[in-house]
Amino acid sequence: MHCLQSWFAAAALMLALTAAAEAAEPVGKDLWFVPPVSDEAGSEIDIDTGMDCIALHRIRSTRILAGQGIVYQMNGQRQLINRVRHGAGLLNPNQVLITRTTGAMLCAGDIVQLAYSSPGISAGSVALGRFERYHPAARP
Repeated sequence: MHCLQSWFAAAALMLALTAAAEAAEPVGKDLWFVPPVSDEAGSEIDIDTGMDCIALHRIRSTRILAGQGIVYQMNGQRQLINRVRHGAGLLNPNQVLITRTTGAMLCAGDIVQLAYSSPGISAGSVALGRFERYHPAARP
């Protein structure tokens, strides 16, 4: 009997997760469900149209564009921008990015935590989108 109850509980949880995924709505304060990226995501190489993953060892620095996205300075002079899927309004240049990955790639769908630099207080999180070539506007 206990095994049957556990099975029903697991089935109910799976239905709830599926409903949240299909609705693409927030599941809590500053928490969004982001569908996973396929294993082939790292093989995309056309930077002009965007790509799903970048190699972590090629990132030299990052900076936040308030309300827009995260700019990644790569090896050489190349810069990529990630216009985040969810949470762009949370982005502020005075924040620190905390990125946890399980491999050597940073990919669309990965979650980046935001914190304020001085006290280390959490400012929320954003879900990464595709990486695109970034051409900063010329300053007058």
